[in-house]
Amino acid sequence: MTNVGPREFQRFFVAMKALAVRDGKLLLVRESTREAWWELPGGRFDVGEEKLDPREVLRRELSEELGAQFRCTIGAPTLTWIRPVRYEIKEFSFVVAHLCTDIAGEIELSHEHVEYRWVDARGTFELDLAPSYERPLREFWSSRAL
Repeated sequence: MTNVGPREFQRFFVAMKALAVRDGKLLLVRESTREAWWELPGGRFDVGEEKLDPREVLRRELSEELGAQFRCTIGAPTLTWIRPVRYEIKEFSFVVAHLCTDIAGEIELSHEHVEYRWVDARGTFELDLAPSYERPLREFWSSRAL
């Protein structure tokens, strides 16, 4: 048996995202960054939130990004994937998306996003999605057709 030494482990940010569904359509938001990619609302754990229920982190992120009036029921984790944050320094987020229903309240976008849309399956893939989003969103829409 060959001793190969200790393995190097990848470090990830953890991001909680909302698969917010209303009337059969999914909420996507367009980033205010130079790339202006479309993504799901939500975000990463802040320092000190390690002991919180992940749904509380998602609730905070939704309030920050979509405004204090936005409300929804946060369900179980539905999808996971890895999103590159910055390729050049090998920075990645492990994304956990929760199904969110019973949407209520007005959306007031924060500075992080410049636009939002409620889209169906076809409309989803007509947008310039953030890196690594296509596969999980195809999986999401496929599961909705069942």
